[in-house]
Amino acid sequence: MPIITTDTLAIAYTDTGPRDGQPVLLIHGWPDDASTWDSVLPALHAAGLRTIVPTLRGFGETRFIDADSPRTGNSAVLAIDMIALMDALDIDRFMIAGHDWGSNTAEALAVGWPDRVERLAMLATPPRLGGMPTPPFAQAQRQWYHWFMATARGAHAVRDDRTGFAHIHWENWAPPGWFDEATFQRVARAFDNPDWVDVTLHSYRARWDEAEPDPRSQWLEDKVKATATLSLPAIYIQGAVDGVNPPSASKAVPGKFAGPFGFVELAGVGHFPQRENPNAVARHLIQLFTGNPADLSDTIDRSLLMSKTKPFLAGAAAIAVIAAAAIGVAQAQPRGVTPRGATPLTQVAQFDHQATGVAVTADGRRFVNFPRWTDDAPISVAEVMKDGSLKAYPDAKWNSWRNARASELPVGDYFVCVQSIVPDGHGNLWILDPGAPGNEKILEGAPKLVKVDLATNRVTKVIKVPLDVALQGTYLNDIRFSPDGKTGYITDSGTRGAIIVIDLETGKGFRALDGHGSTQIDKAVKVMTDGKPLVRPDNRQPAFAADGIAISNDGKTLYYQALTGKTLYSIDTALLRDGVSEQDRAAGVKTVAQTHVADGLWMSKAGVLYITSPTDNGITRLVGDHVEPVLTDPRLRWPDTFAEGPDGRIYVTASHIQDTSWFKPGAPASLRTELFSFAPAKR
Repeated sequence: MPIITTDTLAIAYTDTGPRDGQPVLLIHGWPDDASTWDSVLPALHAAGLRTIVPTLRGFGETRFIDADSPRTGNSAVLAIDMIALMDALDIDRFMIAGHDWGSNTAEALAVGWPDRVERLAMLATPPRLGGMPTPPFAQAQRQWYHWFMATARGAHAVRDDRTGFAHIHWENWAPPGWFDEATFQRVARAFDNPDWVDVTLHSYRARWDEAEPDPRSQWLEDKVKATATLSLPAIYIQGAVDGVNPPSASKAVPGKFAGPFGFVELAGVGHFPQRENPNAVARHLIQLFTGNPADLSDTIDRSLLMSKTKPFLAGAAAIAVIAAAAIGVAQAQPRGVTPRGATPLTQVAQFDHQATGVAVTADGRRFVNFPRWTDDAPISVAEVMKDGSLKAYPDAKWNSWRNARASELPVGDYFVCVQSIVPDGHGNLWILDPGAPGNEKILEGAPKLVKVDLATNRVTKVIKVPLDVALQGTYLNDIRFSPDGKTGYITDSGTRGAIIVIDLETGKGFRALDGHGSTQIDKAVKVMTDGKPLVRPDNRQPAFAADGIAISNDGKTLYYQALTGKTLYSIDTALLRDGVSEQDRAAGVKTVAQTHVADGLWMSKAGVLYITSPTDNGITRLVGDHVEPVLTDPRLRWPDTFAEGPDGRIYVTASHIQDTSWFKPGAPASLRTELFSFAPAKR
């Protein structure tokens, strides 16, 4: 096995597979060695992946360079070892799979070097993000060896019989008969390393504060404790009959991942998945490392049970049993209907400022906007690039408004407070700017619609909404377009609700249903979030009039609802033409359904009307004269605005309105928000 030298270690490792393949770092656990991945490697190499498999400090042929170096083994220092190895190999970006100790080492790498770690697989040991609470008694009993090693007598016993100590865990942590003695004895040679006991004792003592972490790694230990979630694509592989970390110990795992994530449960497997069912582990790793992160989902994998059952089956009955079992080999479960209550929601991107609007174009380009409600966001409209980074759109100049320079800059030439961005289906992105920072007073001349040609990324038209249409107290909220692209319909969610109709060719507009009951707040409705009324410190609740808006695919029907309301209305767009009397419009308003507090509406290309539900962090859809749930997810804090991708996938922003300083005094001005997506509901 080759050796590579870093500042502190001579690390034994293998580097195999296609030299031009995407690098994957595979980290073994305890009590185990690097051979734990041997049966997984061929499939990874066949999938085009290059694999780097190190031997951890204190194991096998890996040695400390300096005899005086502390023999530490906390996860963060192991992560620092791994980064030193990858630096020595001149590998910048890579993916990781880690088992047991390797699982938490991989986690620390993702926390400490998020720009280098692209995807993450954790096997058999849950993340320690946010710190490690004292386990419940049942789990503490399973982890007896942690406490045993914290005592002087326990440490002495481990030194006296390291092989026997390791052997009992192999016996207890997985089903009987899962390993043969010859394999264990080969692996146990790695425990003959002179530093194995010291590194082992330190690792378990440090995690319960019975020893200090390696001083070089303190910063990373602190960062892991301070990090609540990871957002990179990830999977967690859980053995269904793990004797030390059973499924009950991993219930909180899905909540530790805010990005694309899949929870994989391997039936019949204990604590050593890559040894017990290497084919299944390889299959799930390849899906993670080479597939589309949006396809990650919760899975119950019964392939091990199938392989054990198949030899005993015969005849027609056997065929039926095998067919039924085959369905469960990789049984992807929508994360909203699994027993654990996960959801089919995939995080697409995360932002450091409050996002509200989202747009996805016909060729899959994605855009978001930031409305300057509680902070002076450094960007108003951005294209979300493939790597998740943001690019000011259409250029930096349009995005260079700052509230502090309000008296210096002409409001008509900059994005002041962008609320919504919507493509018109004719090659243009329209940007709706209410011109009211903080959702407060309109800056005269600031309300506008800006048309950008998506082919050239240039502004081709600016329609200024005059003060007799955008009244003081108006808030231009969202917009939809007629199929021919000639008319825009805007909701006014401000002091006096209305539907604002804009002729996109002439730029002229007027207010319709101005003050009509269907566009106003419902004073009987209380906005609830987190199980309680949402109110400001002075006890005012949100009061947003006509907000969500959608248009039928034939352009004949407009749907809308006040946010502070629970009724969905519609009107024929023919009644929204100029010259129709308000009396005729009022007579044409129809009650579609009783709903719930709702922010965004979206009519999909498939004809499904989606509705956001901030009260329960969810999405519903209109079915006849009522709504039905599509999904709920605790990450979806205040689902705000929808968009649809060319593949029919639905995108939605989580704007965290309930977490703003409006309702939580002392909250930071800048909020971290997210963009999610989900597969369209089946009709």
